[in-house]
Amino acid sequence: MNLLHSKTVLIIGLGLIGGSIARGLAHNKQCKRILAHGRDSIALQSALNDGSIDAYSTDLSVLAPQADIIVICTPTLSVRKVLEQLKELADPQAIITDAASVKSNVVADARALFPESLHRFVPGHPIAGSEQSGYAASKAELFNNRKVILTPLKENSAAALQTVMALWQVLGADVHAMSPERHDVVLAGTSHLPHLLAYSLVNTLVDSVSQPDRAQQVFDYAAGGFADFSRIASSDPVMWRDIFLANKNATIDVLDSYIIELQKMRHKLMIGDGQGLQSDFSRAKMIRDEFIKRFRTERNNLIENNNQGTHFTVEPEEISVFPGSFLTGSFSPPADSRKCLDIISQCIHQNGVFAFYGVPESLNVLAYLRSIRSKNVPVVGPESGYVRIYGVSGQTDVTPEATPAGRGILKTTRLPADVFLCGLLVLGAGSMRDSHIRLSGFAETRINETGRLQLQEQSLLAILVSFGFSAQLHIDTATGLSELIVDSFKPAAAKLDIRNTSLDDNSLLIIFAAAVISSGTTTIALESARIHQWLDRLGELAHWAATITVEDDLVYITRNELKSTAIHCHEDPYLALTTLVIGQTAPCSITIKQPGELAGMFPGLLAELSRLGFGFTVLPSNTRETQ
Repeated sequence: MNLLHSKTVLIIGLGLIGGSIARGLAHNKQCKRILAHGRDSIALQSALNDGSIDAYSTDLSVLAPQADIIVICTPTLSVRKVLEQLKELADPQAIITDAASVKSNVVADARALFPESLHRFVPGHPIAGSEQSGYAASKAELFNNRKVILTPLKENSAAALQTVMALWQVLGADVHAMSPERHDVVLAGTSHLPHLLAYSLVNTLVDSVSQPDRAQQVFDYAAGGFADFSRIASSDPVMWRDIFLANKNATIDVLDSYIIELQKMRHKLMIGDGQGLQSDFSRAKMIRDEFIKRFRTERNNLIENNNQGTHFTVEPEEISVFPGSFLTGSFSPPADSRKCLDIISQCIHQNGVFAFYGVPESLNVLAYLRSIRSKNVPVVGPESGYVRIYGVSGQTDVTPEATPAGRGILKTTRLPADVFLCGLLVLGAGSMRDSHIRLSGFAETRINETGRLQLQEQSLLAILVSFGFSAQLHIDTATGLSELIVDSFKPAAAKLDIRNTSLDDNSLLIIFAAAVISSGTTTIALESARIHQWLDRLGELAHWAATITVEDDLVYITRNELKSTAIHCHEDPYLALTTLVIGQTAPCSITIKQPGELAGMFPGLLAELSRLGFGFTVLPSNTRETQ
């Protein structure tokens, strides 16, 4: 379905970006008419002469009422002025979007000016351009195989969002979506900081290396590296002034981090730390090489109309584990990937907008969301576990009036936390001397009539209660989900009968760890076949951590005296995490080898565990590419 064929598109600002949009739309002949507004009548007449537009005017009041879609391509700080004019001039049903390089200020202005019609304002930013500017530099293919980031609002209708997506897709772009805040942070690092450094580098070389009146002393001997790095210093200074002023806070944050990194480099140079420099350079080279490989693969896939793409993750090759002394802080474990996908898949073909919290950013979830986008279903995120999906059943427009309180969100769901991760954190509290953590997102916890903690029978947390685990509980009355406040507890040996239960194999790993860190001998009744599968999976960990006796369907587990060793986990990330939590109680350090795709299955988890107080160090990493 061509969402543009009957539409009149108005482009405000006919420079590099606006001119390229006009040329691309004209070349593809996908819309009814193309109008242009700007101050440069020479550029406007040129566009009319070469057939890129059907009409133009320097008076916005002449064109705005005619437009079905309005694309604002003016400098970032001038977007508000344009919006103020459009508030009075544009057709009430017209869809408005923009191409500004900073989104938070544009969104704030739109909220102030269009509080009742935000469903039709869809912010965007094409990640394309050149150090050249103006209509003369524009070209129809500028957006071919380039990313365009949309930053949809909660109030956006699915129809408006799909229409803007269709406009960019007609131009050959690869459309993505994220929140305005996330956009500005990401672009501060990937686009804004490099431009700031390029401008600064040129000035530094002129002022510090050459004589003030003889700048050519440097440039006469500059090599290709300088030309490549400094190319973007030829960009429009006025445009970049506006971008930096509009996104100053995010740019300052990443600039501060960069300055700290430079200070570290400076120190290594001062002390002659060649090994440290080589390590830093090697890590950067590895990651940059993988980025280029991924970038080129994505470009090739897009050219071949294949959106499968690739991901690369930096996976630990080894993890050195040492005893942790405390565990403190708050953590919201994400949902299990499989359960997450089951829940999200139910909303795709429904009308409306759906928000989810607790979405894991694992590779399989990212691949699934990418497959949804390839079917033109708008998806925002995941960003820190948040995903927003605009359901498109029947292509029906969902206006604010059709949703509660005039909002676009029809349903917000907090996905239940991954049970394995919950157990992991609970055991962390039991393995360290001092702990006080808050874990949120549980679906299996409730408070009974007496106000006491109530758990689903034979759930993993209920099993851990048998080892002495207890916690304070707070319930969110709106979602029914729980926050556990876990203090230190001293795990004691337990007697468990878990035959014919729904506990999965990963939960058995947590139960083994609970038995190992407890005092005494734990007795577990379990089907004989599952016992052997369980012990086979534990492998070296079982022999190192415990003395184990099996009698038919009974298994007896007694903690060994833990000694320094290396545990091969055979690419099993769940087993590696189990080893990590047991290692917190060892009086020595141990090494986890072959931990598997921890970054791919649990992105960011190791950083979170370190922040909470787990003792470990990630040793030199391996970069892996995943289809």
